[in-house]
Amino acid sequence: MDGRGLAAALLLGAQGAQLGTRFLTAAESGAHAAYKEALLASAEDDTVVTRWFSGRPARGLRNRFIQEAERAGIEPLPFPSQNSATGPLRQEAAKQGRADYMSLWSGQAVRLLTRDTPAAQIVRDIAEKARALLGARD
Repeated sequence: MDGRGLAAALLLGAQGAQLGTRFLTAAESGAHAAYKEALLASAEDDTVVTRWFSGRPARGLRNRFIQEAERAGIEPLPFPSQNSATGPLRQEAAKQGRADYMSLWSGQAVRLLTRDTPAAQIVRDIAEKARALLGARD
């Protein structure tokens, strides 16, 4: 999610890198305001791999829904049944702005998130840092 990570990926032989979470709080992001606030208030150890929202494993912020579902002691339904079963809950949570019942997908490097930075600036910053690091090794 930053120039160091991109430089490391390139040094290990990757042709590029894919970013997702870094852009969720960008100025252009259409993510729900409650989702953005939850991301900005979180730390790396707030993420968990869960199947409770969709039935497929995905990393997201631990919230009340995940905690309650885990406490129930049952297994989530397989995809797409679990996704369909939680759809109305997620939709209502979004209407009410309640992140505690929304699916809050996230990578682990949430400390790097910034509020309302334009996506182009995020890309420029990552590329410049990676270039500087890769150039420093020559």
